[in-house]
Amino acid sequence: MKDIKPISHIAFIMDGNGRWAKKRKLDRSLGHEKGVSIIKDIIMECFDVYNIKTVSLFTFSSENWSRPSREIKILFKLLKDFFNSEIDFFLSRGVRINISGDLSDPRIPKDVLDTIINAVNKTKDNNKNIFNILFNYGSKNEIHLACKNIASDYKEGKIKLEEIDSKFSSYLYTKEFSDIDLLIRTSGEQRLSNCLLYQLAYAELIFNPVYWPDYNVDLLKKDIANFYMRDRRFGKISS
Repeated sequence: MKDIKPISHIAFIMDGNGRWAKKRKLDRSLGHEKGVSIIKDIIMECFDVYNIKTVSLFTFSSENWSRPSREIKILFKLLKDFFNSEIDFFLSRGVRINISGDLSDPRIPKDVLDTIINAVNKTKDNNKNIFNILFNYGSKNEIHLACKNIASDYKEGKIKLEEIDSKFSSYLYTKEFSDIDLLIRTSGEQRLSNCLLYQLAYAELIFNPVYWPDYNVDLLKKDIANFYMRDRRFGKISS
C-alpha cells in the first residue's frame, strides 16, 4: 500500500436502481426502494471503519425533474421515509445532515422540504461526521450561483478581485468540507453527470459495474483498497 493521505471526503453516485429492477422484471420503484435500503450500511462503514469525515450522496439532480411524475413522487416519498426513520439514529451517532442543492425550488413538496429542514436543524450541532445529501443539485447551477454571489459581493465591496481565487470555495454548497478524495459511481456508467465538478478536481474516480442496489460493504472495501493503491501526485512527480 502506498503512503497516501487518508480519505477525508468520499462521494457516491448511486446509479442503476431502475435497471436493477428492470433486470428482475420489477417496477422501477422497487429498485429505488432497494437502493435506499443499503444507504445506511454504506455510509456508516465509511464513518466507523474508515474514519471518513464526510460522505456525499447524489440522491436527486436538478435534471431528474424530467423523469415521470410518478417516479419523482416515489423518490420523494422514499427520501422522506428515510429521514423520518433514521434521523434519531444519525443524531445519536453524532452525524450532521447537510443538504447541497436548491431548496427554494417551488416544485419540492412542502412535506418533503419540511422533513429535510427538520433533519438539518435537528443534527446541526453534531460534528463527528457529515452526511452531505445532494438534493435538487446540479454542479453547473452551483457554480453559476457562486459566480453571481461573488459578483454581488464584489460590487458591494465585500470581496476584492485578488481574493476570489482563494475564497471561491466558500461560495459553494460544500464550503465547510474538504474537496473530494474518492468518487464511486455504480452501474458501470463512466460520466460525472453534473456532480460536484469543482470539488472533484483532483478526486480519484471508480466506476463500479454493479448496480447500486447490489453494492455492499465488501465491494466498498475493494474500491477503497483500489484507491489506496493509486499514486496521487496532484501535478507533482513521484519521489
